[in-house]
Formats: sequence, C-alpha cells, structure tokens
Amino acid sequence: MLILLSMSFTATLNQTLMVTALPQMVSAMHVGLNLAQWLTTGYVLVLGIMTPVSALLYEKFNNRPLFMGLTFIFTCGSLLGALSTSFWVILAARLIQAAAGGIIVTLTQILLMSIYPLEQRGSIMGYVGLTISAAPAIGPTLSGIIINYLDWHALFSLTLPITILILIAAWFIMPNYSTPQSVHIDLISLFESLVGLGLLLASFSFISTSPLIGVILFVTGALITWLFVKRQFHLQMPFLNLRLLGNHSFRAMTLFIMLVFGIMMGTETLLPLFTENVLHISALNAGLMMLPGAALTAICAPFVGRLYDRYGIRWLVISGIGIVLLSCFPFFFFSDRTGSLWITLCYAVRMFGISLLVTPATTEAFKSVSPQNLNHATALNNSLRQISGSFFNTIMIMVASLPASFVTGFHLAIGVTFILALLLLLIEFYYQERSVHA
Repeated sequence: MLILLSMSFTATLNQTLMVTALPQMVSAMHVGLNLAQWLTTGYVLVLGIMTPVSALLYEKFNNRPLFMGLTFIFTCGSLLGALSTSFWVILAARLIQAAAGGIIVTLTQILLMSIYPLEQRGSIMGYVGLTISAAPAIGPTLSGIIINYLDWHALFSLTLPITILILIAAWFIMPNYSTPQSVHIDLISLFESLVGLGLLLASFSFISTSPLIGVILFVTGALITWLFVKRQFHLQMPFLNLRLLGNHSFRAMTLFIMLVFGIMMGTETLLPLFTENVLHISALNAGLMMLPGAALTAICAPFVGRLYDRYGIRWLVISGIGIVLLSCFPFFFFSDRTGSLWITLCYAVRMFGISLLVTPATTEAFKSVSPQNLNHATALNNSLRQISGSFFNTIMIMVASLPASFVTGFHLAIGVTFILALLLLLIEFYYQERSVHA
C-alpha cells in the first residue's frame, strides 16, 4: 500500500505542481496565459483520458511489471522536462507524465479495494483521498517554494529521485495480486477520446481570441466525442464502460465528484494567479498561503473515511457543501487591498469543506457496484473526475480572462464555483430522495 500510494501521490501532485509557476512560465516562454495553462489543463485531461486504460491493463498484465513500467515512463517524462527549454517539449513531457500517472492512480485504487475487505473500504478510501485531494492541494504550495529557491526545471528534476526510489522498492518488495487475462484494448476509442476531448478543451482557449476557430474546434470535438460515446455501447469490451452509469448510486456520486473537482481545481488555479498578478506577491508566498488548506485536506482525509464508515454520507456531505457555499462570499470581495492572512484563512475553510466531500462521495459511488465491475467502475469514476476538473479549470481561466480587470474576472469565476456548489446540494437531495424510495 505504501509503494502504491507514494507513486499515486507523486503522479497526482504533478497535476497542480505547475499552477504557481504559470506566471513565470508565461514570462520565460513568451506565451499567453491561455496557452500556458495547458501545462496544467493538458496534464489533467490526459490523466483522465488514460484512466480507462488502467482497468483493461489491470486485466491484461500482472500488476507488478505493469506498475514498474508505468513508473519508468513517468520518470522518463520527468527527465525530458528537466532537460528541456522549449515550451512544446515541456508540454510533451507533462503529457507523458500524465499518461503514466492516470493509469497509476486508478491501478492503486483497484488494487487496494481488491486487497482489503469491504468493511474497511471507507478507511482505505480515506488514504486514497490523500492522493486524489490532498496531493493536488499541496502542489501549488510546493511549487511556490521550489520556484522561489530554484529554477522551474526543478519542478521536473526533484521528482526523479522519488520515482527512482519507488521503482527500486517495487522491484524488491511488490508482489503480484492479479492474474492476466485475454483482453482487447480498443485503440479507436482511445484515439476518439483523446482527440474529441482535446478539441473540446482547446475550443475554450480559442473562443475569446478567435471565435470562429473556437466554434469549429468545439463542433468537431463534440462530434468525435459523440462517436466515442456511441461506440462504447456497441463494444463487447468497451474502452470506458458507460453502462455502469445506469447504477443510481454510482451515477449520482460520480457526477457529484466531478463537480467537486471542478470547484477544487478551479480554485487552486485561480488563487495563485490572483495573488501573484493582483497582490504582486512572490511565488513562494503564494504557495505558502495555500499550505494551511492543503494541510487540512491531508489531515482530514483518513478521519473523514472513518466517519463515513460509522455514520454514512448524509451529514458529512451536507456540512461540506454548506462550508464551500459560505466560503464563496469572502472570495467575492477580494481586491488588491485584501490581506494575505485573510485569503489564507478563506482558502483553508474552502479546502476543509471539500475534504468532507471527496472521500464519502467516492466511497458511496462504489457501494452497490459488483466486485467484477469494480475495476471498470473505478476507471470510469476517475476518468470523469479528471476530465471534469480539466474542463472547469479551462472554463474558469477563460471566465477570469474575459473582463479587462483580472479582479472582476476572478469574482466571476468564483461565481461559477458557487453555482457548482448549489448543484452539489441538488444532487445530494435527489440522491437521498431516491435512496429512501429505492
């Protein structure tokens, strides 16, 4: 478990590791914010798209060589980024990391849920929550510290010794838990999902500067994505088993998690941009301002898992949504005169609310999924969560960039998170109502 969670934490940490560095990357690479943000958005998107492959690879290969191969690919991506000075090569390095990382994160969940008994699942998912919620929360803080003392290349090079140590530990310690089966991986589905979702996301980046190109990309991406979805229902072994969305608990809680990650990813991206561009503080201080929120998320995840095992989902989720909604109001009044201590406190409160949502909703999503579908359900849940985070991250950057004043744009983007939190409340009431009458 320690080996799996360590690598999963490293892979998930990298999805926000560039957030605090974006202003510096814009300056150093001479690219616009809409392009630079792809270092984060592209990572999360590929993380989500590659996630479905994990369920199929888990069935096709032994888990030990699969895990080690993916860790090696991630390490190669880190090495490429550490040695490069070209924006496009750096982006390619990030996407290589994400391709391996997306499979590793889901493989970790599948293996841990297979190894541990059902009555311990809430506690185990609490530890998994450290990787899927605490790691992205810690990313901006760690990035700020690294950028303040070292060159941005260190964002890649510092992960190298960690992944190499994990690789060595896996070689000597990790056993095989899975038995290989004859499984076909549909490469057409992989291509359709990558191109379709990629074009959809790219359309949001172009819509404000080149509306015609943005519309063309959106329509093309939507068409290819529709073909992808249609294909999944005709395959005997689909790339992404969308039929699982027919399960009420799984469907409702997966949608819930998608919106939670939209709120979390959007906030984690917007706040460093606000503090560095509006308050003109250093990347180090911007990162440190996010540290208490990250620490709260890490501390709370295992405890929230135990509370779920004991009391269930309802009051944990309602409390979390209430905290997230209330945290929006101070964000609406942030300006160039807002103190850093107040911003730190508001962000910490928001992340505490999010920590009450992630583990219970993730665990609840799988409670009525049959054991034989558990790996595919995990892949689908993780994939939709990451894709949603990527989409909302892009949308919020676009919204924040629309007005001439970034402060006004920031307030509008926070308004998007407020609407998402209201939708969470509606989903929870709908879920409880359906559960009562089921």
